[in-house]
Amino acid sequence: MLQRFSEREVVKSRLPVRWMDLPQPPSSVFLQGELPGGPCVSVVGTRHPTDKALRYARRLSYELARAGVAVLSGGAEGIDTAAHRGALDARGCTVVVAPCGFDHPFPPENAALFRSVVRRGGAYLSLVPANIAATPPAFFRRNACLAALCHVLVLVEAPLRSGARNAVKHAKRLGRPVLVVPSPPWNPKGLGCIEELKHGGRPLSGAGDVLSWLKALRLHAVSAPTQLAPRPRAPEPTPKTDPDGDLDAITAALRHGARHANQLCAQTGLPAARVQRALLTLTLQGVLGSDAAGWLKFLSS
Repeated sequence: MLQRFSEREVVKSRLPVRWMDLPQPPSSVFLQGELPGGPCVSVVGTRHPTDKALRYARRLSYELARAGVAVLSGGAEGIDTAAHRGALDARGCTVVVAPCGFDHPFPPENAALFRSVVRRGGAYLSLVPANIAATPPAFFRRNACLAALCHVLVLVEAPLRSGARNAVKHAKRLGRPVLVVPSPPWNPKGLGCIEELKHGGRPLSGAGDVLSWLKALRLHAVSAPTQLAPRPRAPEPTPKTDPDGDLDAITAALRHGARHANQLCAQTGLPAARVQRALLTLTLQGVLGSDAAGWLKFLSS
C-alpha cells in the first residue's frame, strides 16, 4: 500500500525570505515534508547526461549532504535525479522543486524517489496543488524558484540549449553564485557549461569549492556525522531509450502534418510518455510552440 503524505499550502507571508528576491514571488506554494533551514545548494544539469557527469553529480551531492548542506534540484531525469539520490545516499536532506503536483510526478518513473525524499525528511515543493500535472511554462517558473531558494547554484553538465541554463539565468539575475563543472570541448552535452564559464560562472573542482562559497556567505554547513553513511551506489540501470532518435521522429512527423500529441503517437509508434518528453525538450529548446487554438507548430528561428 502506498504511503500517503499530507500536503499543505504555504502562503507568501511564510515563504523563505530568499524567494522575495523574485520579481514576482509566488503567492503560495504546495509542500510535502519540511523545507530546510540551513544552507541550500541547487544542483542542475541536462536530462540526458554522460555517465561520468551522472556519477559526478551523485558524488558531489553526497559530499554536500554529508557536510550538512540541503541539496535542491528539479526532480527530472539525469543530473536532477542523481543529485537527489546522492543526498539520500548520505542520509542528508534533499528538496524536489517541481513543476507539477505530487500526484502527477514528472517523470512518472521518479514517483518512488519523490516519496522516499519526503519520507526521509526532505521535501517536495510545487507551485501547483497535488492534482495538477506539468505544463511547459511551469518548468520555467520552477527554474526561477529553484534559483531563488538556493544560496549557491551548481551546473554540472548542459548543452547549449538546456532548461538548466534557464535556471542559471535566474540565479545570475538574483545574485546567486553560479559554480560550473568545466566540460571538455568535444562533449556536446557540456557546451553550455563552457558558455557559462565565459559569462561569469566560476569553475568548480569539487564540494570544497561549494563549501568555501557558503562560508564566504556566512552560511556554515554542519560537520559530517560521526557514523559514516554508506558510499553512494552506482546509478540504477534505466531502460534504454534514444532521446535524439525520438526528437528526430517527432520533428519528421510534425513536418508531415501532425499537430497534436495523439497524432504524433500514431505516426511515430512511440508511447505517450516519450512523445510528451520529446515535446517538452523541443519546447524548452525554443523550437516548438503552439498557436491560438493549441495546435503544435515550429517557431521561426
